Amino acid sequence: MHQTKMESLLLEHIARHTIAIDRYLPTDNRERALLGLERLHRMGQISQWTHQSGLRYWTRSASKPLSDSSLVRSLGFLLFCQQPTRRRLTSSDIDEFFPSLFRHGLPGGHYIDCETDSPCLGRACVDTGASKVKRITVRAGEMIRKYRQSEAFNVLLKDNRFQITWIVPTTAKQHRLTEALAPLVLTGVNCRVCAIPELLNVLAPIPQRV
Repeated sequence: MHQTKMESLLLEHIARHTIAIDRYLPTDNRERALLGLERLHRMGQISQWTHQSGLRYWTRSASKPLSDSSLVRSLGFLLFCQQPTRRRLTSSDIDEFFPSLFRHGLPGGHYIDCETDSPCLGRACVDTGASKVKRITVRAGEMIRKYRQSEAFNVLLKDNRFQITWIVPTTAKQHRLTEALAPLVLTGVNCRVCAIPELLNVLAPIPQRV
């Protein structure tokens, strides 16, 4: 079957974010997008799932749904990237914006923020709710030391073009973690914390009535 522009856009969106959900589709024409998702599902190119919380989502064609932790990570990253200037990093983004940058693991877990004329590279870590603040702080220090081993990343840090963002499910944890990460400013890395309470719907779902 011939693939429409809308279907190509939807497949690109799922490839970038792992999932698609009907509240945050990559187009203003929600009705056409839902029809495109339905058609792609019928053709076997994507799979449709419904989490016990009632969240409906689509992935690449698969034999089973995402685990709760994988769904939370994908959902957290997707919601975090709803800012117009921010998007999840892909290999083509590296070629376009950071051609001299190479690091094992890129582009996974990274995003690009084009809020200024000089695009900023970021690493996003989604807390699935189980990690203690102290453990996250230790992990942040370990990550920074690894990034510091790369000359290319040091150039970005010098130009204030690299940041690490922790995505957490509650504002209470956001405040505690922000305070705990504050001393890491001395490393030259901007560590931010973003609260997305919607993640609680997946982390602690109230089962939907059938």
